[in-house]
This record gives sequence, structure tokens and C-alpha cells, in this order.
Amino acid sequence: MRLTDAVQMALGTLRSHAGRTLLTILGLGVGVAAVLTVLALGAAGEAQVEVEIGRMGVNCVWVSRADGGCLTEADVENAAGAAGTSACAGAARAGVVVLDGEAAAAQLTAYDASMQAVHDVQLIRGRGLSAADHDGRNPVCLLDAALAAELGGDVLGRRLLLGGRLMTIVGVAQTLPASAISTGGVVAMPLGTYEDTFGETARELTLKVPADGDAALLAEAVRAALGGDFRTRTLQQEISAARSIVRIFVTVLMCVAGVCMATGGVGVMNVLLLSVRERQREIGLLKALGATAGQVCLLFLLEAVGYAALGGVSGLALGAGLIALCGAWTGVPAALTWRQAAPVMLLAAALGLLFGVIPALRAARLQVVDALRQH
Repeated sequence: MRLTDAVQMALGTLRSHAGRTLLTILGLGVGVAAVLTVLALGAAGEAQVEVEIGRMGVNCVWVSRADGGCLTEADVENAAGAAGTSACAGAARAGVVVLDGEAAAAQLTAYDASMQAVHDVQLIRGRGLSAADHDGRNPVCLLDAALAAELGGDVLGRRLLLGGRLMTIVGVAQTLPASAISTGGVVAMPLGTYEDTFGETARELTLKVPADGDAALLAEAVRAALGGDFRTRTLQQEISAARSIVRIFVTVLMCVAGVCMATGGVGVMNVLLLSVRERQREIGLLKALGATAGQVCLLFLLEAVGYAALGGVSGLALGAGLIALCGAWTGVPAALTWRQAAPVMLLAAALGLLFGVIPALRAARLQVVDALRQH
């Protein structure tokens, strides 16, 4: 029996039992879809966490007074000098902004003229806060994309009410630095404008860690230079904790999805064992006509691979649909990539082949006399 003959016979068996084949590949496909969905949503969730952390400043060190008081100009100069890197003084508070009667909760933040150098704000529309805005304490502000969308999208040049004062929106940024992870939007204004509006000055200094620097070492150096009146913090612990939580969550779901896929593999083995029992006379005839045990084994292994391949394709289609549905439902922009799909498809094929070994060996070991005796 040639390989092409074995392939044709395996395909013919799959077609002749269409209902059984459909249910078997559906069982394996659900497992494949579950694994793909977890992988895609996990990757998207981790990326979303990175974005939220990025809003707060991944490579930054924050310096503030130990008593929570405001920073003086001397404090800012001393801290920046001790760090030897770019520094930006800022302040923040929670508040409500109103645009043409539309109100929204937001973080109200303010920074000095070093804002761009430290936080590298990426604008979508409009302009950034200029040196003239800072020097003149102009009533202007930036909005992040989330807040701009919440207020209708077309906000550039309009006047926003916050803190009892009207401010002109001069730009919209993809993200703006925030004091904490928040689902709300962010408004940024010149520090002098913030002082005039709320009667408060800077309470925190943000130091930019150089590309080859270490945030923890920089924070330690600043603390040593400034003394006990100041405290520093970084996001290293928060970043590690957030990543660990996402990875643990994804790992647990992957285990559940893996069980689903293994269950589909067991279904393939169960169907093939039943097929061996039903086709004993056929196996006996094949051996009587000269087929070897290896050729009979290959025939059933090809059927197992056929189930696995069809299950993988159906799982790929089902997984793409589930990813789109779950992504829309959760608001996480998830997408299936070939880097995720290819290993899972190979795993499905290997799983089908693995669970097909026992039925294939059982078929190969049947004796001709015993097989032909079956009715």
C-alpha cells in the first residue's frame, strides 16, 4: 500500500462518517480556540498594562518632601543638581472639567517648562505648551486622547472650564503623564497657571532616568544628597507586580485552555478506538492482501492527523471570532497573530498524532485470523 493510497483511504473514512468527524474536530477546535483566545487577550492585556504604566513614567524617579509640603525653587535646583539629569516640577489633583455643558472627571496636572524633555509627550493634534505659555502663565491646556474623545473629539481651540477658570485647549496628546493609574482622562497645564488657579505650587519633582541608568540607583543617590527631609519613589515594584499579576492570570487560563485541548485529543483517541473495533474485518482484509502492520498503523495515524488538522483550522476560525468578541466586550484591543497561531496549530497536530498512537498500534497488532473472524 502506497502512501497516496493510505492518504486517500484516511480521507475517505473521514468523509464517510461526516457527523462523527464534525463532532470530533469541533471538540478539538474548541480547545484550540480557547488557547488562542487566552494568548491573544493575555498579550493585549499586558500591552494595556504597559500603556497605563507608561502614562505614569516607567523610567522616572519622583522626589517630594517627606512632610508632603510644597517644593521651593531651591529644592528643585538641589534635587536636579544631585541627580545630574533632566528634571520637571509638577503638581496634580483630581477634578471635574466642563466643555459646553459636558462634564467629565479628570486628573488636573501641571508641569514646568521641562515637561517635554522629561515626559516626551506625543501630540496628535495642535501644539504643546510653549515657553511663552509657561513664562506668561497663560490659561492654556493639553488633553489626552481619552478625555478628548469623552468630550466629543473636536476640542482643539475650544475653552474648557476647570477650577472656576476657562482655559483654551491648544493640543491633544496620545497620553499624558498621570499621578496614578486611572481610567479617567488627563489635563495638563503650565505650572504657573495651576498655581494661579488653585493657589498651590509644585509638590513633586520628576527626574528622567538616562537610557543606560538605573532608577533605583538614581533614587538612592538623590536621597543621599538631599537628606531625610525628602523621599523618593520609583515604579519598579509596581511594574513588576502588574506584570506578574497579568502573567499569573494568563498562566491559569492557559492551564484551563490546555485541559480543553487535551479533552479534544482524548475525543480523537476515543473515535479512533471505536473505528478500529468497527473496521476489524477491513483491517484483516488489508493484511490478507499484503498490507504490513506498519502500513495499517500509518493509516490510522493519518486519520488522527486529519482530525487534528481539521480541528486546528476550525479552532483558528473560532478563536478569531472569540478574540474579536471578547476584545470588543472588554475594551482590550486584542488581535490574533501568526506568531501565536502557528505554534498552537502545530501543537494541535502533535496532540492528534499523540492520541492516535494507541488506536494505530491496536489496529496494527490485530491478527488476520482474529480480524476476519469478526462479523
